[in-house]
Amino acid sequence: MATPDSTPLILFSGLAADANIFGPQKIAFPQLVVPEWPTPAQDDTLDSYCRRLADDLRPLGDGIIGGASFGGIVALHVAQHLNPRAVVLIGSVRSPAELSRVIRFSRPLEPLARFIPVRFLQLCCLPLSSQLARRNFPQLSGLSRQFRGSDPAVFRWSLQQILNWSTTPTLNCPVFHIHGKRDYVLPPRYTNPTTVLEDGGHVISLTHPIQINDFIRSVMKQTVR
Repeated sequence: MATPDSTPLILFSGLAADANIFGPQKIAFPQLVVPEWPTPAQDDTLDSYCRRLADDLRPLGDGIIGGASFGGIVALHVAQHLNPRAVVLIGSVRSPAELSRVIRFSRPLEPLARFIPVRFLQLCCLPLSSQLARRNFPQLSGLSRQFRGSDPAVFRWSLQQILNWSTTPTLNCPVFHIHGKRDYVLPPRYTNPTTVLEDGGHVISLTHPIQINDFIRSVMKQTVR
């Protein structure tokens, strides 16, 4: 019989970030798995990439799958090839129509994504990792920490996939969605979250760990029998 403690929990980090984005969740949920981002093949689409991820995760069994930001989009596509109990979106969106106008209007610029100087920009973000920045600008500092943990090749590819995203995944499981009201990357007014954090920004897994952990526990109680 499945229990919340034994149910697999798989969360994808945002836009090629590493597992540190879910540091507080790893403490609360020892069974949490944060998959690494494999380097995409040259001809990889979002669907082909997510199909491979699903093949790697299938041995873990049926559990709860989710992700933050772009990781939530990936989770939706991976879930199509698995049989999860639920999908959890953390500051993410369910369909291309829920992307911000800025992202949708930027789609013609997709070919330029491969030329972004990611390493240089990551160095420029170093000051935002200081204790002073974390205390006074927690949302911006969280975004910086996520970006600094990104693999440049995976980051560029992931950005291209967001700009090219056009298909809404079809799922046979419930979707639970928590979002920050002050999320300016993926504004909540374009989507329909299950739960809204009034003072939350984009990286709520780091800035609001207690609320995110409680939300995940609530999903487990509702879906694990």
